[in-house]
Amino acid sequence: MESSYLIQRLLKPYKNPVGVLKDNPFSFGGGLVNGGLSNEAMDLLRPIFRFDYMGSAEFEFGEVPRTLSKIVENKDKYIAWEFLVNYRYESWFKKKETFTGKKPVYVICQKDWIDNVKDVIWYHAKNSYGNTQHYTKECVFLNRALAENCEDEWPKKYQGWLELDNGYFFFSNKEMFDKTCELFGITKE
Repeated sequence: MESSYLIQRLLKPYKNPVGVLKDNPFSFGGGLVNGGLSNEAMDLLRPIFRFDYMGSAEFEFGEVPRTLSKIVENKDKYIAWEFLVNYRYESWFKKKETFTGKKPVYVICQKDWIDNVKDVIWYHAKNSYGNTQHYTKECVFLNRALAENCEDEWPKKYQGWLELDNGYFFFSNKEMFDKTCELFGITKE
């Protein structure tokens, strides 16, 4: 398994005031429209999640569809599972506060990657920035997304992640996880 360098953040679906699901036209910056995903693919994904703008070209030029294709091609090797993770987040929103706790994280990955994926998730649940072993191109914000009772609301918009180097998902949102499993036809353990 390769090092997890590119981790695409995923947001809850957005409905405009009249209830129509909408994408952010700038999710993939100046790269390919929909990051290279077809309109049909976006129609399938839009009710489940939307893509956050990552701010780096590595996310903009077809990496997302390549990864999703890899998952589809190897879906028989994938399993869906969940585990409890300890999180730690230091907020500077109004004052310095530290939030800790334990929450479930929902994962879709190849069976033989479980230990490596757990290691990546455990690290990002306690750290805002990567070290040399878990360095990522852009911030993951898993620890912020898991922090309860934190007034700093913007990080809680991140509720899913698609790792692009190997091809796996993880979520803090069970509904997004369940719908992703259903879409890809991956069995939950």
